[in-house]
Amino acid sequence: MYGANVIICDGILIFANKQLLDMMDMKVFIDTDSDIRLARRLKRDILERGRDMEGVIKQYNQFVKPMFDFYIQPSMVHADIIVPRGGENKVAIDLIVQHVHTQLQTKGFKFRSKLVKIFNDQPLPSSMQILPPTTQIRGMHTFIRDKDISRDEFIFYSKRLMRLLIEYAISFLPFKMQNVETVPSVVFSGKVLNCDKICGVSILRAGETMEQALCDVLKNVRIGKILIQTNPATNEPELYYLRLPKDIKDYRVILMDATVASGAAAMMAIRILLDHEVPEENIMLCSLLMAVSGVHSIAYAFPRVLMITTEVDPEVNDKFYILPGIGNYGDRYFGTESYD
Repeated sequence: MYGANVIICDGILIFANKQLLDMMDMKVFIDTDSDIRLARRLKRDILERGRDMEGVIKQYNQFVKPMFDFYIQPSMVHADIIVPRGGENKVAIDLIVQHVHTQLQTKGFKFRSKLVKIFNDQPLPSSMQILPPTTQIRGMHTFIRDKDISRDEFIFYSKRLMRLLIEYAISFLPFKMQNVETVPSVVFSGKVLNCDKICGVSILRAGETMEQALCDVLKNVRIGKILIQTNPATNEPELYYLRLPKDIKDYRVILMDATVASGAAAMMAIRILLDHEVPEENIMLCSLLMAVSGVHSIAYAFPRVLMITTEVDPEVNDKFYILPGIGNYGDRYFGTESYD
């Protein structure tokens, strides 16, 4: 369902829930003649389940048909379209397809556009942590934001900034006290990480540039990948590839993306992690640069996800670039910018 523009829900009791009915743009009831329904059941139960004809017919008359007449058939009243003859009715199928295309064009896939307009006037949420703005941090931002900087320098200063960001992010993980004996045989009271399983998950492709900084800071960290890219026809994020540890639900996850503008891709990635049973409070989103709209969208949807960045910019333009921003980070880093 990730990135889907059309979601088809199927089930014999699908019209029984009013909340579901209200969410549906089109409701279709596939009607099949009762003789065909009985013939299908006889064929299935006798050939596949080894039952005798008398038992099948008795069950059909005593339970199946009465339940259909009581629960299923009355739900036809909710249908926008009733299709007789099921999948053989090619005319009805073509009409449904045309209607779906019309609905898509009408809706216009404007999810990201809505996100950037909702929360702009509110203060930053408490789940947002920004790297302290030292002179060094400001200097690196000056370099990577400069449109005339060379690609080598852009990569060099980006990597420096990533390392500082990851080190800052690690400070929000749980630590515990631990005493160690120094070389002169004196006890030193220090701290060590109080979590054994940490996994970095990069949102490809720009998030992959942050993996090395994470590996430099955490020796035994595991790495997962999620490929989410914007569909050029709709400007909406879509999921193309997914590789996560099988036991990722037991990990603290550092989710990495170079920039967060509308927040749509990050929200999709967080949803994927939640569907893999990662607790929301165990997810930390790290990004070099975020926009106010993306921060608020993520905080509203996932209030227990900690967000960490080096700076938050105020605006996003109609192409979903952060302003003043750094342009398309992935293109600048990998040298794939178009100058047409």
